[in-house]
Amino acid sequence: MKEFNTELIQKQIGYDFGDDDDLLIQAFTHKTYAKEKGWESNQVLEFYGDEVLDFCVAKVLSEYYGYLRSEDDEDFDPREDYDEYITVDDMTEADLTDIKQKLVDNKMLAHRIELMGLQDYLYLGKGAEKQNVQNEEKTKADLFEAILGAIAFHSNWDMKKMEESVREMLNLDYYLTHGFDEDNDYTQLVQEWWQKRIGSIPDYDYRPSYVDGGRTINHIASIRLTVDGYPYYFQGEGYTKADARYECAKKIYEFLDNRNLLISIHDDCPSEEELTDDMAINVLQELAQKGWISMPEYYFETEPEYDDDGCAWWECTCVVNSDNIKNTAHATSKKEAKKYAAYLCICDIMGYKDRYNQ
Repeated sequence: MKEFNTELIQKQIGYDFGDDDDLLIQAFTHKTYAKEKGWESNQVLEFYGDEVLDFCVAKVLSEYYGYLRSEDDEDFDPREDYDEYITVDDMTEADLTDIKQKLVDNKMLAHRIELMGLQDYLYLGKGAEKQNVQNEEKTKADLFEAILGAIAFHSNWDMKKMEESVREMLNLDYYLTHGFDEDNDYTQLVQEWWQKRIGSIPDYDYRPSYVDGGRTINHIASIRLTVDGYPYYFQGEGYTKADARYECAKKIYEFLDNRNLLISIHDDCPSEEELTDDMAINVLQELAQKGWISMPEYYFETEPEYDDDGCAWWECTCVVNSDNIKNTAHATSKKEAKKYAAYLCICDIMGYKDRYNQ
């Protein structure tokens, strides 16, 4: 795991724990680590975070897709008129259920945690760390909910703060505005590029563009990007911080695209279908030579283990420090164990499925 970085984590989740980050640390404490150290795990926080997530998403959907008649009709008279909730565009219960499910299912939560890189800060027991439990979908989804649970208790269940964090962590404004096609989520695309090329997350600055009677009307998001030693400045404007960040990220993406700087690790790595364990060692080394990852390190057990039939099994561990990835493989020869360990690391880096162990 990476060294716990409270400041960075708080920026990602949109909530400041101040000087008291005990609950935040608990949110990142896996049950295996808690058992080893005698700590409290994140499991109970996960339960409450699940409730926070459902409620906040439902609230946001109710405001985005509908309204009370009394809020929209200037001639509404509560003494005479019947008030009711009305959905826009004839949205039905089934429509809303489908949208909500896409926003709160484990796949989405895990995707958001992975995008923020928060799984790397989990406190794991030794066995769980060896098995790379932090990369499992459920582990990442559970972490998402545990963070919300920690925010709920720390804020004394402050509705506004909980909703702000749900919006930030899920990037709700983008999905509600643009749908669930990630190809044009410039905020995400730029963040992925930034993490790979610069090794950190983009740190946007926000300020109101103008204020009317103390009420913020609009937001500006700005950031500096240094390319080939030259600084470039970008900014975007929007009604919310998320909108402003999206517009800023779009300008960055277009800038990178125009300069052919968007080439990614996917361009230099075989596809999931093409990748085999036989080529894995060379592929991993080439990715390191091209600067996408650190040079892989391999560690072997000095002696093999023997099964009940007397067959020798060798153990090899492959480590890619830049991506905090470690995989251990066993095979009947050192060479085969090394190939499979390298293959597993590539699968973790690229998000591929292990074809050899379905």
